[in-house]
Formats: sequence, C-alpha cells, structure tokens
Amino acid sequence: MKLSVDQVEREVARLWEVEASKSGAARVELLTLVALVSEPQLLERAQKVLSEVVKRVPSRTIVAVWRDGAEPAITADVTLHRLAEGGPACGDCITLEAIGAAREWLPGNADRLALSDLPVCIWWVGDLPDHDDLFDRMVVNADVVIVNSQEMDLRDLEKLSSIAQRSHGRYALADLAWARLRWVQDLVARFFDDEQGRACLPGLERIDIEFSPRDGEKDATSTRSGLLFGWLAHVLNLPIDSPQWRRGDRWAEVTLGSVVTRFEQRPQKGVRPGGVVRVGIQCKTGRFEIQRQEDPQAFRWSREVPGASTPPQVLRVLSLDEPTLLLRCLERPKRDPLLEMSLQVGSRIVRPVAPRLSSLPPPVPTT
Repeated sequence: MKLSVDQVEREVARLWEVEASKSGAARVELLTLVALVSEPQLLERAQKVLSEVVKRVPSRTIVAVWRDGAEPAITADVTLHRLAEGGPACGDCITLEAIGAAREWLPGNADRLALSDLPVCIWWVGDLPDHDDLFDRMVVNADVVIVNSQEMDLRDLEKLSSIAQRSHGRYALADLAWARLRWVQDLVARFFDDEQGRACLPGLERIDIEFSPRDGEKDATSTRSGLLFGWLAHVLNLPIDSPQWRRGDRWAEVTLGSVVTRFEQRPQKGVRPGGVVRVGIQCKTGRFEIQRQEDPQAFRWSREVPGASTPPQVLRVLSLDEPTLLLRCLERPKRDPLLEMSLQVGSRIVRPVAPRLSSLPPPVPTT
C-alpha cells in the first residue's frame, strides 16, 4: 500500500502494536540504515542485503530509489523485517520512491524518518553520479557512510578521496571494495614478516597486478586494483608526483621512479569484475607472488628470497557476500586513515589516465 511520507510513522507504530499483541516481543532497534539506490534495477538487491543485515543488527532501514517522471512526488511502503518468514520482527523497513524532481526532497524526508538519538548509516548502492550533490546532502547527519568503489569508474577514486577528506570530524567512510582487499593486504604483508623478506625491498623493480575486467572495460585498471596499488605505493613509499603511463589494449603500465607497475586484464570464471587475480612483486634479490588458482577461492602464495627457504602454500580465501561486508563496516564505525591515504595516493597515480571530473561535460537536463 502506497503511503504519503506523513503517514509513515503512524503506520510503523501500528505494525509494531500488532506485532506486540501477537508475540509480546519488545521493539528493539539499534540504528537507522539508509540505502540510496542509484539505479532502479539495484533495488531488489539492496532490499535483500538489508533484510540479512537486520537479522544481526536490529534496525530501521530506509531504502530510497528514484525514477523519471513529470509530476514530482514521493510515496512510501512500510513493512517489518523478520528473522525468518513468520518469525519475530527485528526492525522496520521503509521504502521511499521519488519521481522526477522529488529526488531533491529525499535528504529532508530521510532525515525526518531516522530514529532519534541513534546512529545513522548511509549506504550508497551503485555508481556515484557526476555533477550531483545528492550524496553530500544525504550524509550531513550520518555517522557512517558506506560505498563500494568496485561499482565505480577509475576516476571516482579522486572523488572518493575528496569525500574522505571532507568527512573529517563528521562521519566515518567505509568501502566494501576495501574490505574485500584485506586478504590481499594480509598475504602481501606476510612476504615481509621476516628480516630476509624485508631486505629485498630496497631492490624493488616491478609490481604486476592482474584483474578480472568488466565487460567492455575502458579504464587502465579496475578501481579495486587502483585502490590496492594506492595502498602498496603508500606502504612502500614510492614516489608518486610524476607517474609515467603507457597503455595497450588490455594492459597499462605506470612508472614511479625506478619501479614499473603493470596492470593487466585476466578474465577468470567465478571472479567478480574488478577482482584481483594475481599480484607479483619482483626485486633484485627476491620474487613474491599471489596467484589465484582454477578454483577462484584458492590462492598460491610463494616467495623466493636469499637465506630463507619458504615452501609455497595454497590457501583458501572465502569470498564474502555483501551483507557480511556491510556488517563488517558497521562493526568498526571509525575513520580508517589507511583507506583515506590509499585513496589519496591511488587517485593521484591514476589521474593521468582517468578523466578529470572538472573536464567532464555538465549533465544534460531531463524533462
């Protein structure tokens, strides 16, 4: 049943009263989780993710979607989240649909519907639009803001870096793609746990990052690979002021000082677009490699360094689903300086091969 926004709280209260009369369960909600669905086709996916998240963290969810239309209007649907079909309620769900120019009304209405005196999390679902201020207007009162850079273009690393800088003292920025990179970071760090591995780093010559491309990939590399390299360049203290790029049809190379890094498309069945397939690090006196196997969740970790015999290992790394990633971001609602620095460094390196936001044409007005 479609409701006006003014009717939402009354309907929510009625649903909880009915629930209490049936089960006697108390209403418990710990936060407001707002999902901004940038494209209508992503709506069902976002709703499924939130329905899983609230089973672990009882919450009010507000899902906002917008569609083209001549007459501006916002309507709402209201229901309760449940632990299982027919089971007890674990939160309430409000879906807002904005038509046409009513998209501009979403920030104020979402703010009105957020639970008072409880944390507010904003999750942007999909790509960030260019030349648009909805994101900035929505995060004004947020405590945590979650994005997924894997769903964005390479140039958006610069936009996310700017968002991270503006977030200081306001909200914590989290990235689902960054959460997916933790296993790579852990395995890379293991290369240099001992003195023999660290002794190779002054002779660093080359880094190879292979990734699974999107259909029709046009960027020099995936955003996840760009973010990973931003982290590597930061922790390895590579010079980033004058990156020199070369490109081919399915590869790109950037030179930072004396270190050459090659990004190469390597499609693999079962690997998400943008996912890392291989990382190789070559030094004058050592070689290090993480290679995804035929089983996309199995990885071969190997290194060759003087003075240390290290047999290769095959590890299984389970791919985390979106609800689990979202929960991990909610469990640590604090600023992540390493993410912010990796965004800053990565965006500066890829800037020559990613269109600058200032050079993009303004959006064409729609009627």
